[in-house]
Amino acid sequence: MESTKRLDVGQALKGCFEIGLKNVFSVLGAALLWLITVWIPYLNIGTTIALTTVLPFKLAKGEPFSPTEIFDAKYRENMTNWFLILGLVNAAIGFGLLLFIFPAIVLHFAWMLAPILVVNMGSKPIDAMNESYNATYGSKWAMFFSYFILGIIIWIVSLIVAWITTQVTFLGILLSLALIVVALGLYFGLIAQIIKTLLLNEEMTEPIEQFE
Repeated sequence: MESTKRLDVGQALKGCFEIGLKNVFSVLGAALLWLITVWIPYLNIGTTIALTTVLPFKLAKGEPFSPTEIFDAKYRENMTNWFLILGLVNAAIGFGLLLFIFPAIVLHFAWMLAPILVVNMGSKPIDAMNESYNATYGSKWAMFFSYFILGIIIWIVSLIVAWITTQVTFLGILLSLALIVVALGLYFGLIAQIIKTLLLNEEMTEPIEQFE
C-alpha cells in the first residue's frame, strides 16, 4: 500500500529549522553524552539506538527528550531487531553500490524509516522495510533535495565562518562551534520532519507507544 502523504521540500526545510532550532540543546546534550560513552561496550548499543531512532521520533511527535534518557536500559531491549534491520538494509544498499551508486541512494531513502519503525512502532524488520518503502513512495526525490539543500546552506555558512576566522580568529572559532551545534540540530530536525510527515499522519495507523 502506498503512502497517502507526500513530502514537500519547502515544508521539510521549514520543519527542519523549526524543530531543529527549538531542540538544538537537547540534541547537543544527547550527542555529547553518546560521544563520551560510546567506548563502553553494551551501554553504547542502547545509547546509539536512543540517539539515532528514538530521539528523532520523539522530536517528530513534539515530545521532550532529556539527553540523559539515552542511558535508559529499555532502549537495549529491542537491539536484536535493530541489528537485524541494519544488517538487512546495509547489505542491500551495499549491493546497490555495485550497480553504479544510484540504486543505493534510492534504497537508502526508501528504507531510511525502517529502523524508526522497528524501534518505536514495534514493526518486524521485514515488515518495517515494506512499511518504510510505502511511506517514502513518491517522496524520495523530496527527501534527497531536502538533504542536498540543507547541506548547501550549511556549506555556504561554513565558508563565511571560515573567512571570518581568517580575519578574527577567536570570533571565527566561536562561530565554528556554533555552526556545528546548529548543523547537528538541523540534521535531527530534518529527520524528525520527515518522520512527522510520512509516518505520523492521520491516514496511517496510530504509532504504538513501545516504551510506555
